[in-house]
Amino acid sequence: MKKYVLLSSASIIIIILIFTANLISQKQPDIIKSFNSSIEFEKKTDYKKAIDELTKIYEANKNSYLLNLRLGWLYYSNADYNNSLKYYNVAQSININSVEPLIGLTYPHAALKMWDKLSSDYLDILKIDSNNYTANLRYGQIILNKADYKGAKTYLEKAYSQYPGLYDPNLSLGWTYYYLGSYAKAKELLTNALMLSPGDKLAQQGLDLVK
Repeated sequence: MKKYVLLSSASIIIIILIFTANLISQKQPDIIKSFNSSIEFEKKTDYKKAIDELTKIYEANKNSYLLNLRLGWLYYSNADYNNSLKYYNVAQSININSVEPLIGLTYPHAALKMWDKLSSDYLDILKIDSNNYTANLRYGQIILNKADYKGAKTYLEKAYSQYPGLYDPNLSLGWTYYYLGSYAKAKELLTNALMLSPGDKLAQQGLDLVK
């Protein structure tokens, strides 16, 4: 009899747990279920289904910042760059002080080789976050390639001051110093770059010039 009572109690607990889980699932808003399902599809690199999960609830939630931001990313991942731009721009219009959509815009702009737009993206980021590492580094690299060495120095020094232990700022700022005639500083940073990236051809080429 005691065993029967114990089994019955256990069964009741299981039934209650199942009922509670179903109740919670039923109360869960569609946007949460679709968002979570979209994440699972993305893990499987099934970007189309990940997008479909969100587009089916988009009209009811079109003012959701996170929904538009995620669609921007998923369309980019699926190589649909025009739709990626569309949704990143919507996300930006919803939260004008957010840097995330502006960083997102750089991906499709780069993929489409829209270099002027890419430069504008980085400048827009810096208007909101003047110390943003990625924007300072990438915009500095862009104008370094345009031979604006003084301008590049301004942005690349900011990136380097934040992450002096990374390869990119050491290499780019090292070359900038070389072009500005600061050979001792160039040698120091290009040496760092070669330490961080063994056998790096760009760093070695720069070092050969300042020896």
